[in-house]
Amino acid sequence: MGGAIRELTLSASGNGRTLISPQEGYHYQSSLLFPFPNRLAAGRFEVEGKTYQFPLNDFGRPNALHGMLHNRKFELQSQDEDQIVLVNAYDGELTHFPFPFKIEIKYKLEPGGLSVTAEILNTGSSSMPCVFGWHPYFNLSEGDELGELQLSGVDLIEVDENMIPSGKRTPFKTLEEPADVSELSLDSCFLFVESADRYSTQLVYPDKTVLNVWQDENHPYVQIYTPDDKRTIAIEPMTGNIDALNNKEGLSLIEPKQSLVLNFGLTLS
Repeated sequence: MGGAIRELTLSASGNGRTLISPQEGYHYQSSLLFPFPNRLAAGRFEVEGKTYQFPLNDFGRPNALHGMLHNRKFELQSQDEDQIVLVNAYDGELTHFPFPFKIEIKYKLEPGGLSVTAEILNTGSSSMPCVFGWHPYFNLSEGDELGELQLSGVDLIEVDENMIPSGKRTPFKTLEEPADVSELSLDSCFLFVESADRYSTQLVYPDKTVLNVWQDENHPYVQIYTPDDKRTIAIEPMTGNIDALNNKEGLSLIEPKQSLVLNFGLTLS
């Protein structure tokens, strides 16, 4: 399962809410997305004059989707009462990404929340280009009222027919005030316009419980996806834009023996 969360229940005001649970027919449930989240145009990118080709797996579109971690085995490094640490070591064996790395994921439960730390160590001898993301689907309330979504201070990344950025972005005001999830149809990437230590997206449930999905300053992008079945909503923190291995927007270059440390998580109140 690529170190992904299978099920998560948090409590607010003494009431438990199962935020993440297995969903039949879904893909990439709570997956860690690396070395790129979202889409890579034609599955190709170039580094120092060399071209690398990922397999095309974007459900009929000519793209690679969501990197290569989602089905890799993670090893248990440590487990305590309130946290678990998982590790995957990759030796660069795949020709489409010959950059060795070790990724360590720490899930830590906190009062009314979950904090996640990802540490990515370049274990190779050359600079490693990469982007990171997380793909959780959050359960919506059942019935006519699903809840409301709020996301402010963002631009919409405009995309072409293959869901690849066109190079344009526009201010997005639709979610400045909470909007009814039942009326939303989104598979869209947004950029937080102003730099901040932490960015957030809020889902307000019908009982006024608030799920806050937060991401640190290294995650200035978020993808929002509303499946047609209205059972869930995906709120996906990302360190870079769609196709960032090509357009370089949010791309990280980790030097040999250096690490990139990322933080993101949830609070329920």
